[in-house]
Amino acid sequence: MATATTPSTPAVAGVEPLRLCTPPAWEFTDDAFEQLCELNPEWRFEVDEHEKLVLMPPRGFESSHRSVKLGAQVLTWADTRGHGGVTGADGFYRIRGRVLRAPDVAWVSSERLPQNRDDLEGMLRLCPDFVIEVRSISDRLPDQLDKMQFWIDSGARLAWLMDPFDDIAYIYRPGREPEQLERPDTLSGEDVLPGLVVDLSKVWWPSS
Repeated sequence: MATATTPSTPAVAGVEPLRLCTPPAWEFTDDAFEQLCELNPEWRFEVDEHEKLVLMPPRGFESSHRSVKLGAQVLTWADTRGHGGVTGADGFYRIRGRVLRAPDVAWVSSERLPQNRDDLEGMLRLCPDFVIEVRSISDRLPDQLDKMQFWIDSGARLAWLMDPFDDIAYIYRPGREPEQLERPDTLSGEDVLPGLVVDLSKVWWPSS
């Protein structure tokens, strides 16, 4: 098993996310955060574990295409099994109180989903069981690797980072060193999503 290390290849060119410090008195309520997103549709926002507001440029076609292809397979599995809920890049999770993250693909088991419909309409206050992140041209790899570790430390049971620029899939599991695979054809949901086998042929270049 290979552990996750930062490749020596040059950084991918692109507009990097901006990270802004916010006053301690600021509270990003669900309503306030939603209004912020609505007023600035040209940006994507998150609040990271350091309580910084992260401004990310919109994703390009290829990154969005890859994410949708992966999410569609997870959704098909969940619908077929009748188990759990799947969200895309606009599905936010509130973690550790102030952290707001929207993974490219996430799955939450049925047992952990709120039973109240009103709670389902808002941001879920939990960490997904399973997360997929797809590196885009604006993402620095070290930042993405840190984000994957954050998901695992916060309670995710399985997390994948797809890096189409270096043709590497990073696999994160609790209590284990990250594994990296070079251009795998498929990945399985292991014992977290039993029976899920994701075709990765649309992730690696060319993705269409």
